[in-house]
Amino acid sequence: MKTKLNRIAAFLAFAIGAMSVVAGWRAMQGWDPGYSVLGWLPVYNLIMGILTVIIPAVLIWREHRFAMPVAIGTISLHALVFLVLVTAFRGTVAAESVSAMLFRLGLWLVILGLMFFAWRKNT
Repeated sequence: MKTKLNRIAAFLAFAIGAMSVVAGWRAMQGWDPGYSVLGWLPVYNLIMGILTVIIPAVLIWREHRFAMPVAIGTISLHALVFLVLVTAFRGTVAAESVSAMLFRLGLWLVILGLMFFAWRKNT
C-alpha cells in the first residue's frame, strides 16, 4: 500500500509538472489563451513544471527520504506565488491564472496527503 500511494502521488506530481511545462511553453511561444497573462507567470510555470517533473516526481516515485521535504517546499513556493498573485497583482492577474494556481495547490495537497498516508502505513 505504501508504494502504491507514493506511486499515485508521483504520477500526479509528474502530471501537474507536465501540464505546467506545456502551458508555460505555449504561452511563451505567443499562444493567446484569450485573457491577459502576466509576463513572468509563463516563465514560472515552465521552470516549476520542469523542476517538478525531474525532482519531486522522481523523489516521490523512489520513496526517497527527501521526497516529503521537497514536496512541502514545492507547495510552499506555489502558495507564495499564489499570495503574490492575489495581493500584489490584484486586478491585473486573470481569474483563469488564479484558478490554475488554486488547482495546482489543491493537487499538491492531495499529493502530500497520499505521501502522508503512505508514511503512516510504514510507521
